[in-house]
Amino acid sequence: MASSVPHTEYAMDPDEVHSVSSASDDNDSLGDHIDSVPSHPLQSLDDEYTSSQEHADRALLDASGEPNVSRPSSVLIEELRQKEVEPMTLEKGLQNVRDTTETVALAVDGELPTWLNAEVYTVGPGTFDVRYTRKIEIDGHLQSATGTFTFGHLLDGLPLVNRFDLSGEHNTIQYKSRLTSRRLIEKIHDHHGYAPCHPAGLFHTHANQTVLIKFIKSAAKASKPDGEPCSARILTHLPGIDGQLFCQNLANHIQELDPFDLKPKRVLTWSEVNPAFAGYSSCANGVYDASTGEYINFTMEIGYSTTRYHFFSTSSSEPRGALIATVPNAPTGYVHSFAVTPQHVVLVVFPLLAHSSAVKYAWNESIMDACSFYQNEPTVFYVISRKDKRVVASYQAASCFAFNHVNAYEDDQGIFVDLVAYKDDAIARHLSTAHLRDNDTESGSLPPSELRRYLLHNLQSAMSTYAQNQTYVPTVSSITARLSSLWTYARGNSSQHDTSKGRMDVVDDDVEQLSKEQGGWSYWMPVATYTTVGHDIEMATVHPAFQRKAYTFVYGVGLKHGIDQDTSPHSTRLWDRIVKWNTSTRTMVASWHQDGCYPGEPQFVPRDPAGNDEEDGVLTSIVLDTLNSTSFLLVLDARSFDIVAKANLGTIVPPSFSRGSVKLRT
Repeated sequence: MASSVPHTEYAMDPDEVHSVSSASDDNDSLGDHIDSVPSHPLQSLDDEYTSSQEHADRALLDASGEPNVSRPSSVLIEELRQKEVEPMTLEKGLQNVRDTTETVALAVDGELPTWLNAEVYTVGPGTFDVRYTRKIEIDGHLQSATGTFTFGHLLDGLPLVNRFDLSGEHNTIQYKSRLTSRRLIEKIHDHHGYAPCHPAGLFHTHANQTVLIKFIKSAAKASKPDGEPCSARILTHLPGIDGQLFCQNLANHIQELDPFDLKPKRVLTWSEVNPAFAGYSSCANGVYDASTGEYINFTMEIGYSTTRYHFFSTSSSEPRGALIATVPNAPTGYVHSFAVTPQHVVLVVFPLLAHSSAVKYAWNESIMDACSFYQNEPTVFYVISRKDKRVVASYQAASCFAFNHVNAYEDDQGIFVDLVAYKDDAIARHLSTAHLRDNDTESGSLPPSELRRYLLHNLQSAMSTYAQNQTYVPTVSSITARLSSLWTYARGNSSQHDTSKGRMDVVDDDVEQLSKEQGGWSYWMPVATYTTVGHDIEMATVHPAFQRKAYTFVYGVGLKHGIDQDTSPHSTRLWDRIVKWNTSTRTMVASWHQDGCYPGEPQFVPRDPAGNDEEDGVLTSIVLDTLNSTSFLLVLDARSFDIVAKANLGTIVPPSFSRGSVKLRT
């Protein structure tokens, strides 16, 4: 795997210096801070860009008022023109893009079904790199140097929100998009980096700021709606909260957007909704239960050795919400999603845990810098009764990691929890900007994944066991370790945990015995077993009527080598097809693939939201087309996987690992 690269680079190239201007909705101003070159290689250089460069050149004077020595602007322009004819690659798809703030009627290639009448929303990175300038002295003369602050992960890039209006009756698709964190671009330009004012503000990005900033810059949220990047999830409905469109981040922030022009309107935290929802982190992927009208999520209240996960629900009838239950004394882990059944909530804590006794996490370090994967620790399942409003059981399984849950349901055997599992946290590091941009890495392939169906069986017995063993008492050594970690971090060092001797060959049948042999804290927990029902799938979804029910078909993005065993790094660096798996036969039954294309999350749009046919609907996905240097919206028939329609966006939408939302219109 490619090693991490510095996020700040300096270049003595005065032609690339950009002037500072105030944050606004004007694309010219934005271009000064991010990238004044064309949006993608096929866009020609215009007078606007040339005049911007001439302005920057005139500003580059030394202490004597004489121009600094540099190449003529025409050289740079000629180089850019030469680059325009180069074929685009996936690496170049991770670039800064401009938004489309005016509604555009896209040319539809195909025929949308007449029943299709929906709004499709997605969110993902739109700004990766922010350039800034600083004065340095060379041979007694002041010269301007450029630096670049780079957001280091797909979950960190400043958000681009996309809206599509699909009308089958008129066979039209309308599109608009907006960069929703312009004010933050201005601040990054001024401060040469970005230090969030709260924990979990970044997933895997170096802030390029000093430790002192973490002491003097502490607040629950940014002061302005467009100063808080919220790009992990977009929702068209949050019961109990006024508004029609919302984005959430990896912390505990909710950003309301205007559903028409997509401008940020306000930012609030869950503790503002209800002070009982304590904690400065929550889950970006809360769950809406249409059968009860509840939106369910949790906040994390982090202690010195363990964390309390406060689960709550909001609804239209109870807008301030209410606590469901608190999971006490649990490991401090990164939780990207969780499972909900008609009767239970299941929290799965993978052993990607906060190290240094969560000191770095509390001091606003990025999540991956504050956490380590512990191969010898178990994956823990906490079961909450929605009716009794308390934790009733817990299970353990061998160490693994997952971002996304797929579905969960109950039957006479117990609780089934379906999720996309990886051996370790390699997938989290694979999706870093540096790794995806590294065209020469020898370990460029995506880590393999499994669609696992965990079974939490013998629930009554597990409830009795939990009642007898739930107490967790922190040891004196854990307190000492926290103080030691505080001193180590203050000195600028971090402990590196050696997991090279971890037992990765442990299977679930051996987990309980291994835990007892090691005297682990979870030795008393029953074991959750699993069955693999699919491979190499991610961002998976099902027909909405089959959420929290037994189901057969699941849809997601997948890999080409899952079919033809082509394992070359270039073909497997990112998911390159949309797949459909039958979980009953455990086979891939359909796929869509086009050379040079990388689809985003497929969203299921049903013909009938309450229907009983899992395949009755269409899938929509934004596809990055590297061969044509553009992106397009793809509409697939969910049953046959035939192409229903395509609509070229005329611009690039970078790859995203965030979840979208669909709103059906009647």
